[in-house]
Amino acid sequence: MKKRFAIFLIFAFAFATVLFSCKKSEHNNLLEKVKAKGELVIATEGVWAPWTFRNEKNELVGYDIDISKEICSRLGVKARFVELEWERIFESLLNGSCDIAANGIGVTSERAGSFYFSQPYAYSKTVLIVRNENKRINSFKDLQGMSSANALGSTYCDIAESYGAIIIAVDTFDETMDLLLGSRADSTINSDVCFYYYMKNHPDAKIRIAETSNVVIPVAIPCVREVENLPLLAAINTILTEMGVDGTLSRLSKKYFKKDITK
Repeated sequence: MKKRFAIFLIFAFAFATVLFSCKKSEHNNLLEKVKAKGELVIATEGVWAPWTFRNEKNELVGYDIDISKEICSRLGVKARFVELEWERIFESLLNGSCDIAANGIGVTSERAGSFYFSQPYAYSKTVLIVRNENKRINSFKDLQGMSSANALGSTYCDIAESYGAIIIAVDTFDETMDLLLGSRADSTINSDVCFYYYMKNHPDAKIRIAETSNVVIPVAIPCVREVENLPLLAAINTILTEMGVDGTLSRLSKKYFKKDITK
């Protein structure tokens, strides 16, 4: 309950800041710059199905990709995706090479210190994944001294470290699964929807969920915490609200996750 209340405060503060600060940023703001150049530059990994990945035709697809394209369409600009390793995504926002990021990014109080977040467009739960044969790890508390394959700087990496796990750094979800299935990592922590998507495509994989966190993580779009970015954030929020009302969010969620994870 405390964690949910903390997340609520993050969004409440962000929305209040938008309402009171947009007037200070009517000119030369990021929204105007995006419209002037006719494109929104979006950081994403492209290796984390079904959020963002490349299909058999090597096309960049996924829930985040479709969400971003729809936002850009309604803004009247083109979407330009920049594929980056996870640890470089937030850096690309801070150095100005990307405008926003769309990568199944969970909202945390730590990230909210440097970034504004849009309203959530998805919700997920965190799961601990192990091999079927592993009887030593049955809960997050069992991670003490065990290895966990996770992207450095990710929320999942932070969770693993908080339980005393030894981190094995990875760049992609497929690499994570290869390490786990090859017994080179004891576990991994990830999104529940990613696990179910992987099992749908790899039904014979000998892995299981050892524990599911009861904390629901809101997924949102970040941009740098600067007043000039608030009009863009407000426009994105308006569009996300419209997409929720007209059923677009739900439709895209069911397309990739086979269920509605938007509420």
